[in-house]
Amino acid sequence: MDFNYTEKRVIMTVFFCVAFIIANLTTVKIMEIPYIHMQAPAGVLIYPLVYVLTNVIAEVYGEDIARKTIMIGLVADILFVFMTVLQIYLPSPIYYTGDASLAFVFTQTPRILIFAYISYLVGNFTNARLTVIVNKTKGHLRVKNWLVVTFSEFVDDTIMVTGCYLGLVPPADMIIIIFSTFIISLVWISIAQPFVAKLVVWAQKDVPKELAT
Repeated sequence: MDFNYTEKRVIMTVFFCVAFIIANLTTVKIMEIPYIHMQAPAGVLIYPLVYVLTNVIAEVYGEDIARKTIMIGLVADILFVFMTVLQIYLPSPIYYTGDASLAFVFTQTPRILIFAYISYLVGNFTNARLTVIVNKTKGHLRVKNWLVVTFSEFVDDTIMVTGCYLGLVPPADMIIIIFSTFIISLVWISIAQPFVAKLVVWAQKDVPKELAT
């Protein structure tokens, strides 16, 4: 488990791409939390990890690397979408009974994924830009980075939910989904903050001398 500076970046990029793909796929389902009547796309259970990793990569490796990571995640998800759509149209043997289930999931994804891409790019580029700005200031960096991540997440949630569900979900329920998604993300990110600090320290170990100066 002894990874160098570059290998750590690769590891975080892999988790970034996987988290984004899983989030987009599971966003097909709207979940409801019993008793408190909160509704949110199931993708919110993992999507904040995308923002956390963007934040860490921007802080440790710089905004340019964070932007490249965002684009790598986008390309990886386009490949995933292409293959899942392709398999819907491939013929199946008569005994195979899973086509209807696959079609139910993956024919709902185009609209979701289009707005997920838009919100993903706007939110993550906002996150990367604000992280760089905040880290040029002094004092309370962990709190400031937490505020950056939560603000970027709210921008993303608003764009994504509005684009995906406008005209399909009653306006009142859409507002509930936006704020429920944001609250869940906020709780997720808040719990993750101590681990984010440790992740930054871990990633910054063994920085090449030419980059440390």
